[in-house]
Amino acid sequence: MANLSWPQRAALAFGTVLLAWGVVDLVAAGRVALGVLHVITGAVVFASAFRVRAERMVGTLMGLVFLVVFVFGAGEPGGALDAGLIGNGAHLLLGFASVAIAESCVWCEQRARQRLP
Repeated sequence: MANLSWPQRAALAFGTVLLAWGVVDLVAAGRVALGVLHVITGAVVFASAFRVRAERMVGTLMGLVFLVVFVFGAGEPGGALDAGLIGNGAHLLLGFASVAIAESCVWCEQRARQRLP
């Protein structure tokens, strides 16, 4: 854990939050489609956080996924991907946060290359 860069640590936290959110969606809220989405994406983000290159690719992909989920959730009130006002806003923020993590991984890779002799 001490060897992980800050974007990787952020991805671990991000994956954990998504997993917990997915369990709440499945058990307490009864939103199966969103629960499955959150559990799967949380597991993927968590698993990829241990390699910077993998996290860069997953962060980009998850950014697209959550921005698309936001568009469908906000554009179709009462639909399968509608998480309400707060949930849809969270999907928008998660989409941008995923892209920011991916971009930060690129920055960390560039800094690591500069340090090599």
